[in-house]
Amino acid sequence: MPYICCTQKLAKELTTEPLTSAPNVRGFLGWHGNLIHLFRRKSVLLVNDETRFTLFIPGLVKKDFSDFDNVFRHHFERTLGYMGANPAQIAQAKQKLGGFSYHKTHNRSVLGTMNDMKVGIDYILKERFGRLPETEEEYRWLVTFLNETPCSGKDLQGVVFPGRELLKMIGRAG
Repeated sequence: MPYICCTQKLAKELTTEPLTSAPNVRGFLGWHGNLIHLFRRKSVLLVNDETRFTLFIPGLVKKDFSDFDNVFRHHFERTLGYMGANPAQIAQAKQKLGGFSYHKTHNRSVLGTMNDMKVGIDYILKERFGRLPETEEEYRWLVTFLNETPCSGKDLQGVVFPGRELLKMIGRAG
C-alpha cells in the first residue's frame, strides 16, 4: 500500500480523515505530495522518498481527487514509460501499488526536493509553454526533464538521478 505523505493543501483534496504519522516506508511505497496551483488549475506534485522520482499530475478537477488511486497509477505508468521502462518493468512496478493511505509529511529532505521541482515546473511552464502542457510531447518533455534532474539530500547516497534510481529499484525488486 503506497503511503502518500501530504501537505495540508493536498490532504484537504484527498481525504476528510485527520492525517496520521506514516510508518517508515521505503521503495515504491513511500511518497510525499503537494497541491500546487498553476495557471489557475490544480496540479499535484509527488516525489518518491527513496529515489526522488517525480510525478507531475496537471490540471486536476474534483472527480480526479475522488479517484486519485487510478489517476496516480495512470501517471506513474506513463512516466515510467517515458523514462525507458519496458512493459515487464512497468507491470512489476504497478503490481506493488495497492490501495493508498494518506499521512503527515515527515521528511524535510524530500520536501526540499519537492520544492525544488515545483520551482523548476513553474519556471518551465511559464517560460517554455506559457500554460500547462497540452500535448503528449510537452508532458513527456517536462516529466523527463524532472526525472533527469540530479538531486541530493541528507538521506541520499550522493547525487541521484530520479528516473535512473527508480529503474534500478525495479531491477532490484525483481
